[in-house]
Amino acid sequence: MNKLLAAALAGMASIACANPPPADFRYRAAVIAQEGGSHYRLSVPAAVYAGVERRDLGDIRVFNAAGETVPYAFVQRGPGGPGPVQTKAAKLFPLYGEESKGLDGVKLDVVRGTGGTVIRLAAEPKGAKPGRKLLGYLVDASDLEMAIAAMTFDWQTSAGFNGTARVEASDDLLRWNTVLGEAPVLMLEHSGERLERKRVELSARKAKFLRISFSRVPHDLVLKGVQLEMRGERVEPAREWRRVGGAAAADKRGEYLFDTAGRFPVDRLRLVLPQQNTVARVELLARDRDDAQWRLVAAASVFHLQRDGAPITSPDVQVIPTADRYWLVRVDQRGGGLGAGEVALEVGWLPHELVFAARGAAPFTLAYGSKLAKPEALQVATVVPEYREGKDIPARPATVGDVLGSERASASLADPLGLLRALFESGEGKKWALWMVLSAGVLAVAWMALRLLRELGGKAPPASKD
Repeated sequence: MNKLLAAALAGMASIACANPPPADFRYRAAVIAQEGGSHYRLSVPAAVYAGVERRDLGDIRVFNAAGETVPYAFVQRGPGGPGPVQTKAAKLFPLYGEESKGLDGVKLDVVRGTGGTVIRLAAEPKGAKPGRKLLGYLVDASDLEMAIAAMTFDWQTSAGFNGTARVEASDDLLRWNTVLGEAPVLMLEHSGERLERKRVELSARKAKFLRISFSRVPHDLVLKGVQLEMRGERVEPAREWRRVGGAAAADKRGEYLFDTAGRFPVDRLRLVLPQQNTVARVELLARDRDDAQWRLVAAASVFHLQRDGAPITSPDVQVIPTADRYWLVRVDQRGGGLGAGEVALEVGWLPHELVFAARGAAPFTLAYGSKLAKPEALQVATVVPEYREGKDIPARPATVGDVLGSERASASLADPLGLLRALFESGEGKKWALWMVLSAGVLAVAWMALRLLRELGGKAPPASKD
């Protein structure tokens, strides 16, 4: 009996943990790709996130024509790359003054022509005067629309040096803020070879004017020109978006509930407000199950304004990627909340890329939606040996065809293994397995007790000594 019970439990465990065949996945879709490649890559469509059973995408599989699983890996897309870089020669003006007073003693009188160019500096001498020397340079960047990320100097000097550059920024020529305090610059020559460091980075900032000065450099160093490197805003990758209608909580004023009906890796949120000229403070909470505790994800100010005939809306709320299905928006009621009308939530995410090795014959099938499946995704470098971080993956592009639902036949006692599989896949498997184990234990104890009673009943009672 003990052996029979152990075998039954082992069988149950093997069935629960077995790799399910393609027919046991609720959804399947054909992978469309040009034949002949060793690897293929595809973007996980929204339908997959809406149908997976696991938030970690562990129930996704790729099958070949023979129904065999093939090696695959997930590649999470990055948040975007740096913006475009442009270079431009700066309008440069020398600043002369008394060395004892420094640059702060130089009074600037800027006059602009029709082209917006600085044409006169009150501090600029018309002729050489005793006690006045070149203290630095002024850069007019007022006509630049992009942030300045770096500058490269073009200098002339008779001797080598190892010094520093100081860069300050201002918008009114009165108040100056230090951007770089002691950026190293150098020019060394030896045996006909030259080593120069003439580029300094400014951490991408906007300013109308820049002031440059040098320390520990030859007295005859003259700055002939400056090349400015301008960097645009960060390029955001294209996201998928899904709009979800909200329902006001019945028992709590100012709370709205949303069900995304999927496990999307959300990293951006937009709250669609019901009325114009609405401003409110909100908290955004999430949970994976409708019976779990809410978890605070972000807090933000949202608004929808109409100004001079043009709409102005609050920026997207950035959150750490989360695959929770349910969302709660809690609105601060000071100021009247959101007012009357329907509220909607738009969730945005960067789809995963799935890369798989084309082992076996085509066509290949993407399957998902099984409670029995366990995660089998490998590391990208395992699936694609040539993969190097930051480099393009050598894989052919592929797309996913129409998704087909898989209707399961109802299990019956005539198919005990199918019945047991259906129990596990229905979400009740753990509960039923526990009851089966407890029932088996009770039956085993009852059987041993009955056997003991029979053994005792077959023996004659001991004789009396009296």
